[in-house]
Amino acid sequence: MANNYFVKYKDLLTIKEYDEETNKEEFVLLPLEDDYVIGKHQKRINMIEYGNQIAVRKSVYERLIKVAKNLKNINNDFKLMVVYGFRDIKKQEQYFNEIFEEVKDKFEDEMEMYEYIHEKIAVPIVSGHPTGGAVDVAIYDAKKDEIIDFGSEILDYSTTMCYYQNENLSEKAKNNRKLLREMMMKEGFAPYDGEWWHFSYGDKEWAFYYNKKKALYNQVEANRVFDNII
Repeated sequence: MANNYFVKYKDLLTIKEYDEETNKEEFVLLPLEDDYVIGKHQKRINMIEYGNQIAVRKSVYERLIKVAKNLKNINNDFKLMVVYGFRDIKKQEQYFNEIFEEVKDKFEDEMEMYEYIHEKIAVPIVSGHPTGGAVDVAIYDAKKDEIIDFGSEILDYSTTMCYYQNENLSEKAKNNRKLLREMMMKEGFAPYDGEWWHFSYGDKEWAFYYNKKKALYNQVEANRVFDNII
């Protein structure tokens, strides 16, 4: 696990700007049923914004389609399942503040406190999901009606099995994680070693990973997304 690198809050603070033009980009709702990309919220996490549908930026969706088509060339039964996309910045702030209130008196160093919280829920000003650029994804086998073996369930943070690299993974799970990462990075997504399922395009984590000066997207509120659904 020595090769894992978990992007820190201080890393993301180095990305101070975002592009105001690309930030105007519209959002789309992922289809519930499709031959390529499907949006399926997981019941384990109560962060649903649009009932049963998941919103992402238009460019993110277009790139996800390309990932899914490449997966079809490997196995015609494969689809790309997205279990989480956009999150309202107000909800991000709510979750952050709940942990902040619990731990604020336990730290003398403010940055150390923020890093601790960031490992559990991203600090709002650098968070990816509220930009519409971050997605939690897995490869779904339509014939078997199941997510392929990744060594742990998606969105399961209860053990270190969520880390991209883990010595307890089977070879099959390692290969499946490698396949997903390769396919996503081929289309410009940035991976996150702390969660094998998490990828982003256009947010600050993406900008930091690819050494960009600016992010493409900033965090937005849900009403802005509703106004820009296409």
